Amino acid sequence: MRIRDLILPEDKIFFTLFKEMAGKISEASVTLNEITHELPNGTEKSHKVRQFEHQCDEITRHIYERLNESLITPLEPEEISRIAPVMDDVMDRIDRVTQQICNYELAQSNETLKEFSYLIMLSTAEIVEAVDGLENLKNPDDVKSHTTEINRIYNLAIELQAKAVLDLFKTKDLLLIIKLKDIYEGLSRVMEKCNDVGHALNDLAMSHA
Repeated sequence: MRIRDLILPEDKIFFTLFKEMAGKISEASVTLNEITHELPNGTEKSHKVRQFEHQCDEITRHIYERLNESLITPLEPEEISRIAPVMDDVMDRIDRVTQQICNYELAQSNETLKEFSYLIMLSTAEIVEAVDGLENLKNPDDVKSHTTEINRIYNLAIELQAKAVLDLFKTKDLLLIIKLKDIYEGLSRVMEKCNDVGHALNDLAMSHA
């Protein structure tokens, strides 16, 4: 134990804030999944995702404010500064692609949209579990197991996008091709951001092993 830890207590609020943000991200991904399964209905739910995005922005702001005020932190300041923005990026991308799906007014859903949103939901659930493990890094393998799963799901998303694009160009509706290709790319970026969170959490776990 560091001497400074004996003098001043660590500010545990960061764990609470990270858990809260991870929860909002997971809820947003569930809503996105519901929308892709209910098209052309369900688009009114996009406002819920936008609310989650605003809430995550507020949590991120609170994290940085608290970081500037805290003398002792449970993680290194640079670790906190790395995790907060990559998690917020996931939320931003979920919000962005949700708005794309709704604004493009798709006449119906398809299996690719449903599968993509399901993978995102699985990935954000793993982020929740990994973030929960941050508070007890005496066993970093718990965190690393979840980050490994995030990466596995990301690889599945890469395969899905490649197949989806090939299938897309077999259709003859040019406007639909443009819309869906844009949406697939947006969904893929969500997965990229989830994988970035996985890398950040994995690096953190390894540094505390």
